[in-house]
Amino acid sequence: MKTRPYLLLVLCLLINEITSFAQNSVPPISGWDMDEKSGSYILKPGKTTGTEPKEFVYEIMPVTKGEGQSIEDWFSGAIDKDIQQSGFALPAGTGKKSITTNQTIISFSTELTDKKGKAWYVTYVGYQVTGSENRMARVMSSPDVKHYATYMRPAADHFGQLAKLDASAAAAGKLTVKATPTHTRQETKAHAPTQSEHIPEKGLHSHEINGILIHLEYNTTPDGKMVRVYKPYLVLNDGSIYSEPVVSPYSLDVAASKLKEPKRWGTWKLKNNSFMVEWSARNETEKWFKNWFWATPSQKEEKIEGSFMTVNGIENDALKSFDKAGASKFLAFNNAGQFTLTTSPYSNGNATLPASEFAKRDEAGTYVLNDYSIELRFNNGTVIRRIFYFYLQGKTHFGVGNSVYVPKQSQSAAEVTSN
Repeated sequence: MKTRPYLLLVLCLLINEITSFAQNSVPPISGWDMDEKSGSYILKPGKTTGTEPKEFVYEIMPVTKGEGQSIEDWFSGAIDKDIQQSGFALPAGTGKKSITTNQTIISFSTELTDKKGKAWYVTYVGYQVTGSENRMARVMSSPDVKHYATYMRPAADHFGQLAKLDASAAAAGKLTVKATPTHTRQETKAHAPTQSEHIPEKGLHSHEINGILIHLEYNTTPDGKMVRVYKPYLVLNDGSIYSEPVVSPYSLDVAASKLKEPKRWGTWKLKNNSFMVEWSARNETEKWFKNWFWATPSQKEEKIEGSFMTVNGIENDALKSFDKAGASKFLAFNNAGQFTLTTSPYSNGNATLPASEFAKRDEAGTYVLNDYSIELRFNNGTVIRRIFYFYLQGKTHFGVGNSVYVPKQSQSAAEVTSN
């Protein structure tokens, strides 16, 4: 592989003096946006320089076990796995990786092509925290040497600082290690019934998801009344978009879905705050200038408390444990990680529900929130995964599957569904 000018920048940037900073898990970079998704931290410059739009994404992955490998072997294998899962293609003729190190930070830089044929400058960096724990990060930049160098410097400084922070945390016995991948197939319990939902192994990964977009749309009821509806869309980083998702994105078989329901898939572009969507199977193009916003993902194992109802007041069949199980327009959670599909509209949405509500076999169980997903584990052994997101201000309004829930006492239902 030819030596390229931007590759020579990496090692030089990584040998700079490492400074100390506040004891946070992963601190931000001043002026940059930072999001946390399933244990990974994604940082982007708040405002890039230049007249043409260029991209720069710095993703820090969780600390993982090295499984007895040397740091070089672990790093090389982790890169191969990430390239494969991300759908990237290495340049033709690429042989053995040219991995460099400054005794603390190990790195590898190359040019990659994504599924749409778009070229990227990509740099992987990593370090060994202890004898058995390692961390890796990926930097993706538009193929412009000046643009890459401008933002690679603060990213490299930040990663070097993070190496010192992790070393301090490990010495104090406070290091958090991710033992297994975040989005993996859930093992079915031995007593689980046959109706338990199949969770495919080929679901999406966090780095493939751009976010959940909510768009205000107007529908006409059979009696001619115009109603407002906030409709969710799953937006992916490969340029595709999926309308009205129900299943958790981490359980969504994209290839099968595109074959089975092509009219729900399209492509998207964002330019000057206008969101453009092309629905090829429908022969339709939409351009949203306003009335759209990004939903907020949940934190890992976050808890919700209270009683909620669907804004349209109908039963949510997407949350039934099996075909003949009871369903309800009322849904309640508690901080102990339990949920129940309640059958009675408790007058006080914050009232404590009796324990019997959470003990029901077919309509209650435990829940786990993680990013854009909620996993419902019913007491009868059934496990289902649904898409999950918070919307509007705060975290009292949220979507589960194809329904949006609001507090029982909230008047927002009327505001969401009527003009």
